[in-house]
Amino acid sequence: MLQQFTPMTRIWDSIKPKRNTAFADNVGALRACFSELDIHGEHRRFLVNRMGSSGSTWLVKLLNSHPDVFCYHEGVLAQIYPHKSYTSEHVVNFIRWLAADDMKGAYKAVGDVGSSWLGHIQAAPTNLFTTGILLRHPARMLNTRLKVFGTDKSFTKIDPSTLHKIEELWGIKARNEMDQIFLQDLFHIVMQIRAVDTVDVVIHLERMNDVEYCCNILQQLTGIDYEPSVVDLFIQNPVNRRTNTVSLQAVLQHFSSDQRAWYEMILKDELPRCGYALDNDELLKAAGRPPLVGGVLRSEPLMEFGGYELQLLKQAVVERDCEIGRLRGEVKALRAIWVAVQNSVGWRLLESLRHVRRRVLPTGTRRATWYQSMIGAFRQPISTAEQFIRDTEISKKLWTVAIGVLIVGFLAWFIPVLISMANRAPELKAIPD
Repeated sequence: MLQQFTPMTRIWDSIKPKRNTAFADNVGALRACFSELDIHGEHRRFLVNRMGSSGSTWLVKLLNSHPDVFCYHEGVLAQIYPHKSYTSEHVVNFIRWLAADDMKGAYKAVGDVGSSWLGHIQAAPTNLFTTGILLRHPARMLNTRLKVFGTDKSFTKIDPSTLHKIEELWGIKARNEMDQIFLQDLFHIVMQIRAVDTVDVVIHLERMNDVEYCCNILQQLTGIDYEPSVVDLFIQNPVNRRTNTVSLQAVLQHFSSDQRAWYEMILKDELPRCGYALDNDELLKAAGRPPLVGGVLRSEPLMEFGGYELQLLKQAVVERDCEIGRLRGEVKALRAIWVAVQNSVGWRLLESLRHVRRRVLPTGTRRATWYQSMIGAFRQPISTAEQFIRDTEISKKLWTVAIGVLIVGFLAWFIPVLISMANRAPELKAIPD
């Protein structure tokens, strides 16, 4: 689900975000901006942060495949056009507009992928917006960036303030543009990884090839269940591909020796937090609970979950809540069916018959015993007559008498019928020779 370079992509990429770093990184100031949002409409709202070449075009197309969902792709760009740059204030205004627009009540979920920076995602009111981060393996994003930046330097502006922070944090000072854009992206990747435990949904692009995982992510973002067959169709049809390198080892070989060293030094302790391995495509799993000893958990220190592990737990809780909601819906539907059955004419007639039976054949009487023994043969299959007699708790003598009475009654009815038929038969006349 990588991306293919198109003329339209060039138009959007030429619009550069001018980061007012002091404002964008001040989450407290951003929260103050969002403290009194003018909310209109009952639909759900969501915001997804992402970096370039992370599959956002495909994700937006997939989100918009449901008729009740509308998703912008970097919607802030449409609001600032024809300007060629935007700031944090523009993003704030876009989020305010997203909150105020009721979309005429046409959708159940409305959101955006790509407009919001990390500060805005972290500052967005949790009761009004579902927030997410779209991740792709950093080595693959960096590889795509280097491929594109070599031919189109309008893709992203190199920010001197970011390079200064990199030098302060890691003591690295890049000289040429390719190394500078490489380090700048590394810096933003680290900031994104460190923010995974502050959002509601973490989306791993590599895991979106699984239909079940993909449907769960979409449900968490929008609150709407997507049709698995439609999701599978989108998985089979990626869009906007830019690179086709298969192996992660092959990707790393495209980096220079300095770039590989920086990549390993900066990300070796960060990548496991978001579920990626440093030098292969393995997707890491969260650590499990400590093993049981005699049915009791081992006495170990409490586990401190990192961002990725915490996000997995959050997603597990959401999935459990979805399953509980589904089961409650099924119980409600079954209760409605049971009420309808009880109110039906047939059920009321059966209840009337049962009431009459209880009055005519009171429990414990001989009549009730005979009744139960006679209908028992029709209620359950039995292998032999001996087993049947044993199970019905009726003595063999009683059964002999009952069968004898039935035979006598049948003969008493059948013999007169035969005699009557013989008396009514016409006499045969002799035929003359």
